[in-house]
Amino acid sequence: MKTEMKMKDGRVLTIRNAEVADAAAMVDYVNMVSGESDNLSFGQGEFGISVEDEMKYVAGLNDGNFNFMLLGTVDGKIVTMASISRPHRPRVKHIGDFGISVAKEYWGLGIGRQMCLATINRARRVGVSKIDLKVRVDNLNAIALYESVGFRHEGITTRALKIGDQYFSNLMMGIEL
Repeated sequence: MKTEMKMKDGRVLTIRNAEVADAAAMVDYVNMVSGESDNLSFGQGEFGISVEDEMKYVAGLNDGNFNFMLLGTVDGKIVTMASISRPHRPRVKHIGDFGISVAKEYWGLGIGRQMCLATINRARRVGVSKIDLKVRVDNLNAIALYESVGFRHEGITTRALKIGDQYFSNLMMGIEL
């Protein structure tokens, strides 16, 4: 899968499957975005995944026919990543857990929306019938984005994140495909 689209600033975003050869760049990207925002489940220096571990993870995606990871690149540089992970148990394997990040330099260019739509479309094709996500309740831009592509509010988890001495709640959202 490879899709190209123009961003709001005229540059081209390429969305494609993650490949084992991307592992080092993926780890570098995640380490970078972890220091740009407190909206991820880990902060700067907390990712804790080596390039070798990332290579094994991507190799285990088996061409994305069950779990998958999409990369968005601009001029060959990773600027966004999105993934669907799901359990193998028969009663719950129809549910995909959605994760996404966009490099701060690229916020506001429509990348998040394009990655959400690409992930939803891919999830349908691989048999996912429900996608769940967690987002900090104070991340209003992300919540508005998720609502705009069809996610609905399903509940709140208190003390979902602890940053320093402060706790944050997560909004649970889902979309039925």
